Amino acid sequence: MSRLQKKKPIDEKKKKRAVAENTTDLSAGSSGFSSSKSATIASSFKAKPGKSLTDAKAGEPNFFQKTMDFFREVKIELKKVTWPTRKQTTGTTIVVIIFIFIIAVFLGLFDLGLSKLVQVVLT
Repeated sequence: MSRLQKKKPIDEKKKKRAVAENTTDLSAGSSGFSSSKSATIASSFKAKPGKSLTDAKAGEPNFFQKTMDFFREVKIELKKVTWPTRKQTTGTTIVVIIFIFIIAVFLGLFDLGLSKLVQVVLT
């Protein structure tokens, strides 16, 4: 499914900001405790002044766009399915019904035998 997803372009401001944060965090953290990944993750949790929630999520698709993308991918995947013919479907359905009948008869006889055994033991 990952190959079907669209890659989102990264704008230059985000690239520059990430590079600047990584270089400042690496130079400040010479003790080896913080890595660039943890610094990037920690910096993403910090509140940025002047940015609201709507500005942060402006690039993300909304619920309806995600839903439409999902159904579009489902349609693409269903075109790849090899569907059985009517004859194959009928044949396998008959086999399943016969198998269910055989199992039902077996379980019915087993239950009848056990119930008779319990009656004999209790009386």
